[in-house]
Amino acid sequence: MHNILYAVERSTVKSVLATIVHVEGSSYLKEGTSMLFQENGENIGMLSAGCVEADIAERVKELFDTERVLTVTYNLKEEGDAGWGQGAGCNGILYILLEPVTARMKQNLLLVKRHLDNRNPVLHIKKLDKNFIQTTSFYVQKTGETFGANSDELSFTTDDWNGRKSGIQLSNGALLTYAHLYKPKPRLVIWGAGVDAKYLVSLAANTGFSVTLCDWRPALCNKEHFPLAEEIYIGFPEEVDKQLSIQSDDFVVIMTHNFSRDQEILSLLNSKAIKYIGVLGSKKRTLRLLNADISSRIHSPVGLSIGAVGPQEIAVSILAELIQNLRMHDEKKKRKCPG
Repeated sequence: MHNILYAVERSTVKSVLATIVHVEGSSYLKEGTSMLFQENGENIGMLSAGCVEADIAERVKELFDTERVLTVTYNLKEEGDAGWGQGAGCNGILYILLEPVTARMKQNLLLVKRHLDNRNPVLHIKKLDKNFIQTTSFYVQKTGETFGANSDELSFTTDDWNGRKSGIQLSNGALLTYAHLYKPKPRLVIWGAGVDAKYLVSLAANTGFSVTLCDWRPALCNKEHFPLAEEIYIGFPEEVDKQLSIQSDDFVVIMTHNFSRDQEILSLLNSKAIKYIGVLGSKKRTLRLLNADISSRIHSPVGLSIGAVGPQEIAVSILAELIQNLRMHDEKKKRKCPG
């Protein structure tokens, strides 16, 4: 969705937003997944394993010059010549809502982008009729305030919805309620701007992380060497720490290759609530850094044990562990949420 919002902000061509609002059975991608179809043929995102995109690209052509909302259904259970399954391994029915990006919708999407860029989640609510056609749509901020449309029927914040499954949530007579929580990109703070950090910054940024890079050496820590880093802080650990505003859902990887700097960074992080702290180097080195046992909150050596050799493979192992931690955390939230 972040790539879609980026495209909406910059594009001047007509476009249609396609969103999976309901799935019966299994599917390659789930409710809340969106794809942007543009009149110039440049599309962002995906909705399936290639089963439905070409057909939707044809259907949206009649919507570019309208404000008409349409829902299309694809039965991926069918595997015959006329079916959509085509042996793709899906075994479900997809309900996909097609919405032309009108001036008003673009304005709302840009507000969503602004909130996400400021690291605030936004809950999107759609009221659908029994045919899964949208009747109204609005967005809920963290404070519980709404934009896009007014709603006196629902009063909750994004925190109330965090961890719940996207899709059809409530039924009220002839109306259905669809909900999906847009989350900010997970932030990865990397300490160390060595050559090996380039692979991790690039891989993490292209996988959907917002990367913040920190180092005390301006000759290494700059946009020229790290064009995909969204934020760059130059300075020694104590002075940079005052600017970082570390939050509980942040990921931190320490890879400065400097023992005293690593020790200083770990000391600064010790009192902070952070989702993930990874330290490059052997467990023996980390024990020396801490001068104590390694707590369960510190991943050392950083990365999944896949026998990685060289900076490229080490970057893959680190990112794999970040994703594992991120998804396991989301699953725990879902299991705790009622309904």
